[in-house]
Amino acid sequence: MTPPVTSAAPPRPAAAVPLTTVPVGVVATLHEVTDADSRPVLRSLGLTDDCVLRLCQVGDPCIVQVKSTRIGLSSAVARCLYVVPEPGNR
Repeated sequence: MTPPVTSAAPPRPAAAVPLTTVPVGVVATLHEVTDADSRPVLRSLGLTDDCVLRLCQVGDPCIVQVKSTRIGLSSAVARCLYVVPEPGNR
């Protein structure tokens, strides 16, 4: 008998860190949003899977830039965004 298939989140790469832990100015790729309630709203704002963003300000609000749009996020939501910083950027 085959074991049931579970729909778990994809494994987080070792380099994925909460958005709130990267320095201002860093460019990163969004890997995962751990707050399921925030996902639809974030997607509608352009924060989609594997989008590239730049951290403009840490705090409340946390400000990120996606393409040419800046988005303000609460610090609670920002902590739920896991990103993979691009090497050698700042």
